[in-house]
Amino acid sequence: MAGLGFEEKLNMNLTTSAGVQPLYQPVLNRHVRETAKADLVHSQFGQKVSIPKGKGKVVAWDKMSPLPKTMTPLTEGITPEGQAINVSRIEGVPKQYGTYVAMSDEFDYFTPDPAPEVLRINERLGDNAGETLDALTAAVLSAGTNVQYPNGKETRDSLDDSDVLTVEEVRKAVRTLKGNRAKKIKGDYVAIIHTDIAHDLMSDPDWKAPHEYVDTKNIYAGEIGKLYGVRFVETPDAVRFTGDPLAGYIELSVVKVDDTKIYVAETIDASGASALASKKILVNDFVYTVSSAQEGKNGEAYLDCGETVDESIVVDMKIYPGEGGANGQPVYSTLVIGADAYGVTDIKDVESITQQLGSGGTADPLKQRSTMGWKAHHLAKILSNEYMVRIETTSTRYTAA
Repeated sequence: MAGLGFEEKLNMNLTTSAGVQPLYQPVLNRHVRETAKADLVHSQFGQKVSIPKGKGKVVAWDKMSPLPKTMTPLTEGITPEGQAINVSRIEGVPKQYGTYVAMSDEFDYFTPDPAPEVLRINERLGDNAGETLDALTAAVLSAGTNVQYPNGKETRDSLDDSDVLTVEEVRKAVRTLKGNRAKKIKGDYVAIIHTDIAHDLMSDPDWKAPHEYVDTKNIYAGEIGKLYGVRFVETPDAVRFTGDPLAGYIELSVVKVDDTKIYVAETIDASGASALASKKILVNDFVYTVSSAQEGKNGEAYLDCGETVDESIVVDMKIYPGEGGANGQPVYSTLVIGADAYGVTDIKDVESITQQLGSGGTADPLKQRSTMGWKAHHLAKILSNEYMVRIETTSTRYTAA
């Protein structure tokens, strides 16, 4: 460990190794793909399209408009004029995503069977692939134009503690989809809901758990229940609308708490610390306003909340930007979806990639490093805004400290 900088420590797993000699690469490919699939909550309801290898970069979905009603009766013996079906094509170019972890040669040398560790690393990579690709889909869907706010509100930043998701809001979304003639998915509409919002909604007496209404062998990934013809699937990765990143970070990690100060693991420079002043932050179940911040690295940087931090906030908890709603709490997206609302590329090309010790050539002359990683192409597109409603609400989880 001596001589390594902080960033290098984070990027180098010194007690693990690729060690793939006992395993075949196809096994790792299937393993990373199946692991990723479990996290694809948003992607599972879109029109799937495969990425054609060797046939150009563009992929396309065909959107077929409904035919107008035929109100004129037929005349005996006379063939009526037919109608043309309006087909519009929505195209896009998938982009490639991926990451890897670097490992030393020590584990191969001292461990008799590295294969279990290889699978565990591959599983973590599969989780990362699934979460990344699903987050990309969620970001596209959260930009849809068919938005519903509770209690007569008209903007996201006007939502306050009273604007939580209710049964009435779900019924309104269903009414909208029915009015737009959105078809159902396997007999029901589907809602993708954040775990915080699911907690607020599941107390309704009409709530039904999956075992009460469907064969449990045929439920969706993340499915938790049903209400008024809508099957709900939950995920902690459903979109939350918050403020700008904190000193350039989507989230910060708590190192320790000292009275009014929360120390963080990330490196914060002077300009980042200055920009944090007066920012609202979310940590555990609380909203705080940063009075000032101290620059630093390796756990030296801190945010001063100007008041005693709750004792429930402990090491490794995450700090997120606030300022989504009127009082600093996040605003949550609940997507109520009909069939053919959006399209997404299939994950068949998710690939596990292993580079053995010494494969770096002169960049690794002593064969000290190996890597494992994943890569895949991805693209998601909204096909019909009228077949999807985004309900934006707050949650009872966050309260002012």
